[in-house]
Formats: sequence, C-alpha cells, structure tokens
Amino acid sequence: MRLATLFLLAAVLYADRVLQSDSEVTSIAFTRDGGLAALCRDGKIRLWDLKSGGGTPATVALEKGETGTTFLAARGQFAVIDSEGRIKIRDIAGGGVVRQWAGPTPAARGLVSSIDGRDVAGYGRPYARSSENLVRVWNADGRERFKVPAGIGGIAAMAFSPDGQTLVAAAYDTDVRVWNARNGELKRLVEDMTVSMFELAFSPDGRLLAAAGVDRTIYLWDTRNWTLVRKITGQPEMISAMDFSPDGKMIVTGGMNEMAFGAPVKVILWEAATGKQIRSMDADHRAAGAAFSPDGKLVAVADYDKTVSVWSVPGR
Repeated sequence: MRLATLFLLAAVLYADRVLQSDSEVTSIAFTRDGGLAALCRDGKIRLWDLKSGGGTPATVALEKGETGTTFLAARGQFAVIDSEGRIKIRDIAGGGVVRQWAGPTPAARGLVSSIDGRDVAGYGRPYARSSENLVRVWNADGRERFKVPAGIGGIAAMAFSPDGQTLVAAAYDTDVRVWNARNGELKRLVEDMTVSMFELAFSPDGRLLAAAGVDRTIYLWDTRNWTLVRKITGQPEMISAMDFSPDGKMIVTGGMNEMAFGAPVKVILWEAATGKQIRSMDADHRAAGAAFSPDGKLVAVADYDKTVSVWSVPGR
C-alpha cells in the first residue's frame, strides 16, 4: 500500500496539468519548496502547492499602485515599486514588508533581483520626458551602489549572473549592455544585434548568456570573453519567455504571435549544447513567462490568459 501511494504521488507531481487562475497571469516563479507563484493582472500573487496537484491557489494581494514586481524566489520574497516610488521587498507567503527604501524620481519602471535576493536592479528614465534609460543597482540595505546610462527606447529585459557579479540589460535600441554589478563598469557593449531581445537568461554556472526575441533565434554567448558561440533556431514565433534548466543542459522558450497575443504558439524544450528539440508543446496564447522547477522535472509556462501550463520534462 505504501509503495502504491508513492507511485500515485509521483504521478500527481510530474503529470502534465493546467493550473487555473481568476485573472491573467503575467509572470511566474517556482518557490524554494517547489510550489509555483504567479503574478496576476488583478494585483494578486497566486501560490499553488504542486505537491497536492495544484487545486485552488492561496493568494497574496499587492497594495494599490504597486508595480514592477519581480520574484526573489530563492528567498521566498518578491519586490515591488509602490505608488510613491519606494521599492519594497515583501514575503511571498504572507505579503509582509521585509525591507523598503526610497526609489528614484521619476520612479523606476521595472525591477530584477540577483538569485540570492540581496541585490535589486531597476530601470527608468532620468527625467519624465527623456527617451534615455538609467539602470540602478541597490544592495541589501537599500543603498544605491551605482547608476549607469542604458540606451534609449526602454529596457526589454535584465538579468543578474548567478554569482551576482554581472548585470546585463537588453534595450529596445537593440544593444545588449554588460556591467560589473559591483561598481557599474561597462564590461561589454554588444552592438551587432539587429533586433530587440525580449529575454535574457544565464546558465546556472554563469558561463553562457542566452538572449532571444524578435527574430525567433536563441543567441548563446560565452561570458568569459563575450563571443557568440551558438545560435539556436526553430521557434515559429517571436520569443517572449525563456529559462535554463537547473543543470544547464536545457532551455525552454515560449512564443508570441506578433499579429495577435491570443493566437496559439509553441513552447519548446531545447538541448542547449546542440540546439536539438527535446519536446514541443502547444500553448493557447502568448507565453508570458517560463520557468523550470528546482529539481528540473517540470517546466511551467504562463499563458497570456488565466492559466499556467505545467509539463513534465522527458527523462527526468
């Protein structure tokens, strides 16, 4: 009986499933214990317990006017910009404020955190009518470490390296900028991209940076010398979501139909070393976010609708 129960539990944990939300899901992250957190358009974070199969999620409500949300999943927290421009770190489970500090004026427009959750980067404009961007980095106590110019036309994506030493940002001017996250030194300006990159992701060992966006291609750079080592093609649509598996061997991408966000798209698992497709799944709408579970056995994709699809990873 005990063995049968274990097999049943494994089937529940790793079967493909669809999680239902009462509001459109805009981003997702797995929590430390393997649960799934989703930011939704109604100003709530929904939390699913995947060990029980999903079901009705718990909810944490954002305060009125809070935007720019990013998950600090490794610490069980999330960061927001409140209506007065302050940056707050809040607890995912209970929603309480862990720490906060005054943000810039004008307020930052988006945030991203280091994996350990200690550093937070934000982007925005130096003044209201500016077309230029500034990127700022704050440390654990809210002290601004530096601010640097970051191109024009808005920031499409930002990411910290796994060790927290490097910060990258892709701007709508099509350039990718690489900074020393300790002092703001510009380490590399990648100017040979001809289209905007919507997604950036470091491999878990930090040796590769993946970038993807308008041209349906995954670009892989060697971060030791910032040379392009591989291109992976085959996504039918523009790429709007991407993540590395915890062992760095796979990449998941989700598409976005430029003609209609509500059009069906593909979600594809790739072998990072070769570009080979491992699994292809159908999504009903634009992929608004993608993430591997901490054990690498599941991949979740937020639909541009009221659902999150969870698929099993072959061979895991």
